Amino acid sequence: MDIRESFHSQLDLVKHHLLEMGTRVEEVIDQMIQAFASSDARQMEQIIHHDYLINQLEVGMHDQVTRLISRQQPVATDLRKLIVALKISSDLERVADLVVDIAKQSKRMKKDSLLPYQVKIVAMFTLAQEMIHKSLQAYRETDLLLAQKIAAMDDKVDALYGELIRELFKLKDDHIEVDQITQLAFIGRYIERIADYATNLAEWVVYEVNGKHFDLN
Repeated sequence: MDIRESFHSQLDLVKHHLLEMGTRVEEVIDQMIQAFASSDARQMEQIIHHDYLINQLEVGMHDQVTRLISRQQPVATDLRKLIVALKISSDLERVADLVVDIAKQSKRMKKDSLLPYQVKIVAMFTLAQEMIHKSLQAYRETDLLLAQKIAAMDDKVDALYGELIRELFKLKDDHIEVDQITQLAFIGRYIERIADYATNLAEWVVYEVNGKHFDLN
């Protein structure tokens, strides 16, 4: 195997490791949706406790890419692929951090306060999860059309978040405390941010292909 073939083999390995990291993030999101829907505090605690695993994957990806850049000094398209891998791994790590934030906020919620909003929040979360999945699929398959569709899904998450906030501001029932309302608002905001990061991932796919930054929002 010559130097060029070896380099492209390592590029393929970077992409493989990044998609493995993406799969792990998807699994954590799925676990959190299940925990939220069932108010499972134990599963939420496990999500918080195991957050370091994804952090380690992000650090490993950073080290792998920076070594490859320093040793091979790639240019043009190949360099762009490595930069995109760094950006996507960073965004995925932030998504995992937001899932942990949701777990922490959800653990503080009283079940009676949470129940009226579980359906809407789970719908938001499920849509954000689908956005992450499709963005990773677009990256895996270099599918620009799929990447460009992510923005429309983001609009739906934004709309659900807006509905949630309007409902929370209208609350007058004494049985829901202010801190509970605040925590629900934070949970909604964290999910909305996950959807934003999914859009970022799609934008990196576009950048990898054509070398231009394109705002999908």
